[in-house]
Amino acid sequence: MAYSPTAMASRIHEDHEAFQAPTLPTRKAKPQAQMTFEGHEEWVHGVAIIPRTHLVVTASSDKTLRLWDLVKGQQVGKPLLGHDEGVWTVAASPNGRWIVSGGIDGSILVWEVVMRKRVSVSFKGHKMGVSSVVFAPDSKTFASTSDDKTVCVWLRTTGEIVLGPLQVGSNGWSVSYSFDGSRLAAGTGEHIIIWNTSNGKELLKIEQQAVGVAFTPDGLRLVSGCIHHIRISDAVTGDIIKQFEAHTELIQSLAITPDGTKVASTSIDSTTRFFDLTTFEPIGQPLEHPDAVYCVAFSEDGQLVATGCDDALLRVWTVPESDSDKESKQVPLSSTRILIHTDY
Repeated sequence: MAYSPTAMASRIHEDHEAFQAPTLPTRKAKPQAQMTFEGHEEWVHGVAIIPRTHLVVTASSDKTLRLWDLVKGQQVGKPLLGHDEGVWTVAASPNGRWIVSGGIDGSILVWEVVMRKRVSVSFKGHKMGVSSVVFAPDSKTFASTSDDKTVCVWLRTTGEIVLGPLQVGSNGWSVSYSFDGSRLAAGTGEHIIIWNTSNGKELLKIEQQAVGVAFTPDGLRLVSGCIHHIRISDAVTGDIIKQFEAHTELIQSLAITPDGTKVASTSIDSTTRFFDLTTFEPIGQPLEHPDAVYCVAFSEDGQLVATGCDDALLRVWTVPESDSDKESKQVPLSSTRILIHTDY
């Protein structure tokens, strides 16, 4: 998308007297990626910034996962091999120790971050492609959804399905836990469904398809992406709080900042866009990519965002400031942009 200032013609004075040309409107520079990582051979469909580390993990249709160091700006070690087909989705555990990945063939693998090795546990259950995975807050269990129209909750240490398979009636597209882990939401081709994670009881069904779904940190709202729109719903009643057009083509994914103030969405329209979850207004300019953008993830401090694109590249960007950020800002612009810990 081009953002060009309005052309202004210089007026020519018949008497050739000296004159001052009109001032052109200021053109804002397009946002540029802080870092670009090259290594995957096919499109990047999944991304997660691993908590308590300075690492990013990506999943690709080239059948690999790769780890990237945000400090050194390079790939960490060799690709993680184990999937026989393309990898659709990846998630990191809240404690930063584990990665779970889901493949187009229904496979699920768990990896240890420090050793960069696959754990020897089998996760058998899905019969079709796994489209989304997410760890529970306790890092002991994780949820998955699939084109086989089910949602499963797995025990990481044994591979046992501890909840499900939950039938959702249409292709499963996304899963998300509430911050306290008491509820699990799934976005499908027909509905958004929320369950009680302790007993599997269905708490709410919203008649809306959702490619992406996420709870706000306070657990009060549910943010979802559908076609071109983002919808904010009451997480208890399902009532629509706000719905607005976010993209010109199909939304592919969304993520909420850890503080719950912003949502980022990606689309086939080759952009990542940001919106204020208080005012629902756009924030900054879209992050432009050369092709479809499939996935997005925020850093722990909400100041960096990672995106995966059809061009097989991982990009890391600075998250634009909202008006409320600028008003309340009390630290200099040069402050640290990402939390880095070594005790993982």
